[in-house]
Amino acid sequence: MTLQALKKFSTCEIADALLKLGERPWGGYIPDIELWSPTYCQGETRIVGPAFTVKMVEKSDTTSPTPKEHFADAAQEGSIVVISAPPDVKNAVWGGLMSARAKSKGVQGVVIDGRVRDLNEHREMEFPVFARSHSILPQNAFVRPSEIQVPITLSTSPVVVHPSDIIVADLDGVICIPLHLLASVITNCEKYVAIDNQCMKALKEGKGVKETFAKYRGT
Repeated sequence: MTLQALKKFSTCEIADALLKLGERPWGGYIPDIELWSPTYCQGETRIVGPAFTVKMVEKSDTTSPTPKEHFADAAQEGSIVVISAPPDVKNAVWGGLMSARAKSKGVQGVVIDGRVRDLNEHREMEFPVFARSHSILPQNAFVRPSEIQVPITLSTSPVVVHPSDIIVADLDGVICIPLHLLASVITNCEKYVAIDNQCMKALKEGKGVKETFAKYRGT
């Protein structure tokens, strides 16, 4: 089972699979994070890859660790950077310079539990950016990176993102797949997406929902 096989499935279909596999409460869903680049909430952008996690803390925090290298330098080719920012901060934690570095390293995109700035710069690079919101304020005046490649909990979700968990992000949202469930998720998606495709065809042909679901879904 490869990540390429996963890429043909939407985050909605993956969420359905994770719920069927018992991932609760939200099937790996990380809510309230939207696509900002290369376009805002439109298009066919979908990124799939292992999480490279970054934990930010308030700049005034002098007790938390400090990473030995810049997180954008440390990010691995093919990964998706996932950033946890302190709640309620109004500054961005990712800007155009970070996208330039990440893209040069072959990073697939970034998922930010916080804000992004320099929107046009990301869009000109066509670098995928998913974030809760945007800002004009810089990172370094308000927060700082503390740890990389550690488990992080995002502010709007009970999901814990571990390094190398599989992140999928597209127009519909962002989801985290525990690595040990990857093969089961792909198998489940292949089965139930085929069923839903049959349902879609029948509904477009004028069949009723109840009879269609009974025939194909068994419900």
